[in-house]
Amino acid sequence: MNDHLLPHSLGSALKPYVKLAALLEGVVATPEQIADRLMRVSPPLTPHLAAPPDPQALVRDLLHLRLIEPLENGMYRCWGHLAGAIEVQALRYVALTLLVPLPDGTYDLPVLRAPFDGLPHPPDAWPHHETLLPWYAEAGLVRQRHDGLWESLSDALQPQPADTACIRVLNAFLEQVCQARAWQTAAQPVDDALPPLDPALLNERIAEIQRELLIERDVILRIYRALIAGQHVVLSGPPGAGKTHLATLLPRVLWRDAEPTMVMLPVTDPRLPPDAPPQPTPVYRQGYFADLTTATEDWGVRHVIGGIAPQIVRDQGRTSLVYQVRYGCLTRAVLANYGSDGATLPKEFRRCEVRHNGVRYRGQWLVIDELTRAPIDAAFGGLLTTLGGQRAPLAVPADDGEAQVPLPRDFRIIATLNSFDRHFLHQISEAMKRRFVFIDILPPTGALAATEPAVALRNALRRLHELRVVERVATDGGNLAWEGFVTITAEDDAGDAVPRYRVTWHHADGERAFDHFWRIFRAIRVYRRLGVAQAEAVCTALISGVVVGMAWDAALDAALADTLADQLQVLTRDEQAVLLAYLDHAGDAERFTEQVRAILSELPVARQRSHLALLSDADPAQNLTDLDLQLIDAALLQRMFALDSSLLIDGRSLFAQRLRTFVAERGL
Repeated sequence: MNDHLLPHSLGSALKPYVKLAALLEGVVATPEQIADRLMRVSPPLTPHLAAPPDPQALVRDLLHLRLIEPLENGMYRCWGHLAGAIEVQALRYVALTLLVPLPDGTYDLPVLRAPFDGLPHPPDAWPHHETLLPWYAEAGLVRQRHDGLWESLSDALQPQPADTACIRVLNAFLEQVCQARAWQTAAQPVDDALPPLDPALLNERIAEIQRELLIERDVILRIYRALIAGQHVVLSGPPGAGKTHLATLLPRVLWRDAEPTMVMLPVTDPRLPPDAPPQPTPVYRQGYFADLTTATEDWGVRHVIGGIAPQIVRDQGRTSLVYQVRYGCLTRAVLANYGSDGATLPKEFRRCEVRHNGVRYRGQWLVIDELTRAPIDAAFGGLLTTLGGQRAPLAVPADDGEAQVPLPRDFRIIATLNSFDRHFLHQISEAMKRRFVFIDILPPTGALAATEPAVALRNALRRLHELRVVERVATDGGNLAWEGFVTITAEDDAGDAVPRYRVTWHHADGERAFDHFWRIFRAIRVYRRLGVAQAEAVCTALISGVVVGMAWDAALDAALADTLADQLQVLTRDEQAVLLAYLDHAGDAERFTEQVRAILSELPVARQRSHLALLSDADPAQNLTDLDLQLIDAALLQRMFALDSSLLIDGRSLFAQRLRTFVAERGL
C-alpha cells in the first residue's frame, strides 16, 4: 500500500541516498543545486539512473529518509547529527526512521508496525515489504530464511554502542519506538463478547449510518440486536438496497472507539529530527474490518476453510510446482484476529488489533456477498457446531495434519442475499438457516423515502464529477451545486436524525425530467422493489446523456431503457402491461383505471389474486384480496401511481418498446 510514495528517486537501494547526504555536509542548497551536485559525482552514485531525478521529488525523498533539514527560503542542508556518521550507522538510521506519507497528509512510521520480534514472518506481514525488506536487509536489521520467511536480527531495535551524534539520535528515537510498541502490545484486544453500546452512543452511530445509507432505524437495531446476541446475520433484499455497503459499514462504525486514547508517539514530521520529544497523539480505533468476499458456484470446503492447493514457486530463475496448504476466506478472516496474514498459523492464538491501510480495528469479520450463489451446505456443512455458538474451535488443515483455531467470541459473519434471485440459486438447509438471522433490507419509506431523490441525484453528480464527466460541480460539506442546473442543500434538524436535503433546480427541463423519472420509478416499485442504487444508476445515465448532447427527454428515455428495462424482464406479463398502460395514460386517471381493470379481468384467479396482493402491499390501507375489481378505482390507483399529468416518455419510447418485447416473450 502506498509503495509508490516510498523514496524512489535514486533507485531501489538505500546506499545512494546515504552517500548523497554525506556530500551535503556543511552545504546549504536548493533542490536544483542538490540534484546538480548528485549528477556531478564521479563515479556516479546511481550508474543505472536513466535521467536526472526531479529536484523536488529528490528533496522529498531525502526528507522522508530523515537525511536533510528544511531551512527558510526553500533551502536545505544535511542534519547536523549525521555529520561524520559512518555508512553502516547511517543505513540503520535511515531504515528505522523512514516516514511514509499517507493520503490524509499525515505520515506512517513503518518501524512501529514491522514485526521486529525475532520470529519468522511471511513477506506480507512486513509493511511495504517489497521495498522495505531489501532496505532492512541492507541495513543489517533482518534476514531471509531458506523457506522464504523473514526474521529480524536480535539487535534490530536495541541501542547501538557507538558514541556518535547519529547513534545518540537513533538510540533516543528507538527508546520512543520501544515505548510505543509496548503500549501497542498492552492495548491489544482480549477475547471477549461483542460489547453492547450505550443507548445514546448507539443512537448517534445509527444516525451516522443513516447519513450514508437510507436504511430504516428499526432495521439497523434488529441487526445490532442479533450481533450482540452472538448470531450471524444474512441481509436479504432487492438489488441496490445497500446490503453490501451496510454489511461493511455497520461493524466499523458501531464499535468504533467512543473516545481517543492519548499515546506518546515518536514525532512523524519530516521537518523535525527523529529524536524530537514525543507528542501526545490521539489514537482512534475503528470497530471491525469487514473482509468482503463474493460467493461463487464452485465454492467448496477448500474455499471456506482451506486445503491443499498447487502453487508456482520461483527460486533463482527456476520455476517449480509445489502443493501446500492454502486457507479459505473464513479461516483467513478468523486468523487475522490473531495477527496472522492468513497464510500461516500463529504460534499462539493471542488476540491483536487488525490493520488495513494504516487504520486500526478491534478485529476482523467476514462478509459474504451473494451467499446463495454458492452451494452453502456443501461449503459450510462441517461448520454447523462452530457457527452454532457452542464455542467449538475451527478445524483447519495444517502442514502436520489439522489445527484447532478458536473462534473469537466477538467474531461474526454477515452475508447478503439477493431476494429476487433466491428461487433460482442454491437453497440453504434448515440446519444452516438456524445458524443465521435473516433480516430484510428494503427500499426506504416515510421520511427516508422523501430524502431518497435528493440522495440519488447528489451521489450521481458526485460520481460523474469524480469521473470528470460533469464539470462546474462545487461541494461544501453536505451541499452540492451543479452550476446552471441544480443546487442540493443539506438541512440539519437537531430533533431528527434522518438526513434531509433541499433540491433547487435552475433548469426547467432538468427539473421536469427528474420529476418524471421518479414518477416512473415509484410506479415500477409497485411490482419490483428496486433499491436506491438503481435510482442512482438511472440518474447517472440521465445526466451523462445530457452532458454528451442529448435532450433531457431523450436522455431520460435512454437511461430507463439502458439501465432499468432488463431488470423488469422477470415481471409477469400483466405487471408489465400495467406499466405500459401507465406510460400511455399517466395523465388520464379514468382511462388508466379502465386499462388496469381490463388487464386484471383477463387473468386466471390465482394470478389475479397475486396481482391484487401486490397492489394491496403498495397501499396498505386497502384490502384487495377479495378479488372485487370494483374496488380498483382512480382514487386508489392515484395513491400508487402519480396520475396528475402525462409523462415525458410514452408508449412510443425506447423504454416502452423494451417492455413490449418482454410482454411478447414466452414465459411468465
